[in-house]
Amino acid sequence: MKCAKEYIKNNKKEFLFVLFVSVLALYFRVFALQHAGDLWIDEIYSYYFSSKNSAVDVVKSLYNEDLHTPLYFILLHIWMKFTGVFGAGENDTIMRLLGFVPSFLIVPFSYFAGKKLFNKITGAFAALFFAFSPFLIYYTTELRFYGIACLFAFLSSYYFVQYMQYGGKKPAIALIVSNLLLLYTFNISFVFVFFQFLTAIFYSKEKSAVLKLYLLTGLLYIPAFIMAAHGMFSYRNSICSFARDIFIYKPEFLNIFLQSYFSGNFFYATNNDYAYSVSSLKNIKSIYFILFPVIFCLTGFVKSLLLKNKTLMMLLAPAVAFLGFEFVLAYFGLMSLTVRYTLISFPAVILSVCFGLSGFKNRRLITGLFILFLITLHNFNFSAQSPIDKDVEFGTPLKATLEKLDIVKDNDYILIPVMGKLYRRYTPKNAHYLDFEITDMLLNDVRKYYPLVFDEDTMRVLNRKNAREILYDYTVYNTKSAALEKYLQGYFENLKKGEKFIVLVNNMNTVNSMSKLYTFLPEKKRELYYKNSLYYMLMTRIVFDILDISNEDLKLKTHFMINDSKYSDNNTGVFVFVKE
Repeated sequence: MKCAKEYIKNNKKEFLFVLFVSVLALYFRVFALQHAGDLWIDEIYSYYFSSKNSAVDVVKSLYNEDLHTPLYFILLHIWMKFTGVFGAGENDTIMRLLGFVPSFLIVPFSYFAGKKLFNKITGAFAALFFAFSPFLIYYTTELRFYGIACLFAFLSSYYFVQYMQYGGKKPAIALIVSNLLLLYTFNISFVFVFFQFLTAIFYSKEKSAVLKLYLLTGLLYIPAFIMAAHGMFSYRNSICSFARDIFIYKPEFLNIFLQSYFSGNFFYATNNDYAYSVSSLKNIKSIYFILFPVIFCLTGFVKSLLLKNKTLMMLLAPAVAFLGFEFVLAYFGLMSLTVRYTLISFPAVILSVCFGLSGFKNRRLITGLFILFLITLHNFNFSAQSPIDKDVEFGTPLKATLEKLDIVKDNDYILIPVMGKLYRRYTPKNAHYLDFEITDMLLNDVRKYYPLVFDEDTMRVLNRKNAREILYDYTVYNTKSAALEKYLQGYFENLKKGEKFIVLVNNMNTVNSMSKLYTFLPEKKRELYYKNSLYYMLMTRIVFDILDISNEDLKLKTHFMINDSKYSDNNTGVFVFVKE
């Protein structure tokens, strides 16, 4: 406390500047929090895993069903238990506050990190950049671990440089702790830490000390590595995987990446539908909102490299190597890639941009352009289709659906075949739910669901590599699953006359688009089958089987669609069957 008072007394202007920027950043983030909408699918995953009875159950669930490391989910579990005492444990906004504060701390920390590593101007530019950035604002207020991981990566990068420059026990302990926090929060961060280790070996004269430090970090990371490795292995051995079947890498990703980092228009995180592009020169808006910010920031980044600053190189090398690693693996189809997966490189890249901008001699011109750049970010933040105004496409329609489903009774049976375990957050808890998950069956190596759809002969030979060929006939022809029919009829027998069987299909737009496959001739079917996502095609086939079997054994009483999202065309199909 005494040190803080002394600092404020001796650095009043600096303190007031950091305070002003922090208050401004807080205003943007509170706005985003107020407009966050319902939980979207990934956020519901966070809720699903963290809402277990104990922290041990959280870890077990992650180990068996997911591939992420456990720290964030354990913290969310504890946070929900704590706020639950006050009756707010499952409130969307209250849950999101867990990541809000630590992610927000990036703003004031960036000033002091920039000042310490480089100069005051770098720190000032960085604080303003992080305060205004829609990319960071979004992840500050999302119920996911990315915002916290970004802070831990920033701490890791900062203490890495401090350790490399000055050595000593305190920087070493700080580096180990920040790296472990990052490793236990974000599964792929071990690649970042590995490149950090290589950078340390390259620059350090005390290589034995570096080896001991990272060996200790590695030993303490083993439990999380076992979890991540198990999840990734199961994921790669599932029938489908996002890497090959859903997120197909394209060169345009570089375009999306630059926009997300350097402008207000970012993708794969929100439902903004701006048609702007880094490469677009079609209209003045594209030039002002996208082209100018990207060129301005790239200029700062290139300038920072030309300054040949050793501190910068140590800071930047692990971040750039990590980005390169992700891009290469995505290019070869070995991993899926969205911009949020690169977020742990974001602090180092932005700090380098700000350092480069501080290196130009014409300070007035650079300051003027930087203010203009901030205005473009501000305009995005408060535009009619703001990237931080998250009218969410998954949570909202289903929640609206349930408001209309006041017909659900205690004895009714409900099947939500696509991610039903997640969407039960928005459904009545007193109905009977069928334990059936298309998502787990196709995207995780959860064998308990396979026999519910595929026969014994198929099960005996089915694996990740041959799934597309073996499942061709079932997917593209009306070869109804006998196993699925037997499974559903077991529930239908328990229904009494007048009781309902309700099927909620929360991805009907995809189901409808994939259904066109069945209208083509055999030659065309095969061509389309191999071009399209196996996951979506199998999901469509299984959903059709569920509806067809239900329609044969029960009577379809009502059927309607719900779409309550401002931007998304994702429809939730509601099918209410009755036993006569």
